[in-house]
Amino acid sequence: MSTNEIKPLPSPAEDLSLDVENFPINGCANFGQILDSTPCSELRDHINEHRPINLDMFYPSKAEFKKNGRWQRYAPGPGHNFLEGINLDFIEQNPSFTKLAEQVLGPNYSIMKKAIIRSVPEKFIPEWLFKAIENVGRPNLNPFTFDHLQDVQYFYCTDYHQDKTRPESEFVTFYVYLDEVERNYSALRLLRGTHVSGMTTYPHSLRRSNIDHNRWFYTDQAGKTVQGHESDVTGSAGSVACFHGLTLHGTPINSSDNPRISIRYLLSPDPEFKGDSLLNQANKNIFGQQSIAMPRCDIAEDGSYLPIGSSLASYE
Repeated sequence: MSTNEIKPLPSPAEDLSLDVENFPINGCANFGQILDSTPCSELRDHINEHRPINLDMFYPSKAEFKKNGRWQRYAPGPGHNFLEGINLDFIEQNPSFTKLAEQVLGPNYSIMKKAIIRSVPEKFIPEWLFKAIENVGRPNLNPFTFDHLQDVQYFYCTDYHQDKTRPESEFVTFYVYLDEVERNYSALRLLRGTHVSGMTTYPHSLRRSNIDHNRWFYTDQAGKTVQGHESDVTGSAGSVACFHGLTLHGTPINSSDNPRISIRYLLSPDPEFKGDSLLNQANKNIFGQQSIAMPRCDIAEDGSYLPIGSSLASYE
C-alpha cells in the first residue's frame, strides 16, 4: 500500500451500529439511556442552581481579563472540582454502567478524571469574548470565567479533536448526559473508526465528502488516509456514550437556549490486565503513531488561543 492510499475501515463500517461489540472497529459506542433519569435530572438542577449560565460569570471586558485573568490552571482539578463531595453512586455503581465499563476496559478499571461539562449558547457570551473566540477551533471558556466558577468546564463548541495528548496515558472517555440532548443542543459528535490512525497533531487533517456529508477523510502524520463516519449522540437524561482516547470527536455550536450539562469520565484500564477487553481489541487495530512531538499547535507560548478556524464548524 502506498503511503497516500486510502485505507478503508473494516467492511462495512458505514453500516455498523454503535453497539458496544463494535467498539474495536468504531472506536466508540452509544449505550443509550442506561441510567435512572431522575437522579440525573436532580443533579442537573443542583448544578444549574449553583453554577448557572449567565453573562455575569465572565470578565466584563477584555481589559478586565488581561488584568485579572490567566491562561494556565483554569480547568477543574483536585480540590477545585464541583463534583467533589457529591455522591455519584447512581452512575459509578450502576450495574449497567459498570458492566459496560468492564466490557470495554476489563476488570478493575479506575476513574482517572471526571468533570462537569457545560455547553454555553452564544446568547450567554459577552460580545467582547465572542469576538475573541469566533475563529478559535476549541474555545474553552474557563479562562474567561471567575476563579470560583472554574470547578466546572465550560465550552462554546469544540472542533474535532482527540482526548489523548500524552503517549503514556491510556483511557476511554465515558460521556453522561444529565438532560435531554437534541442535535442542536451541541450534541456529542463522533467520527467512527478514526482511532486507528493513532496520535496526530491538532488541527487534524480532515476533509468532508462532497457526496456523503457523514463521511470524512482523515490523513495521519505519515500521509495515510482513513474514512471516518460521523455520528451524533442524542438522548435523554441518563444516556451514556463512550469513545477511545484517539477517536476524533467534537461538539458543534449550541444553537438552542439550553446550556446542556454532561459529566465526562476518563476511565483507565488496570495496567496489569492483558485480557481480551474491547479496548485491547481496538488497540490492535491502530496502525498510526503512538507518540508525537506536538499534540496540538493552536496554543501560543503564553497559553492563549490561536485563531486557526474549525473543521467541524466550517462544514455546518
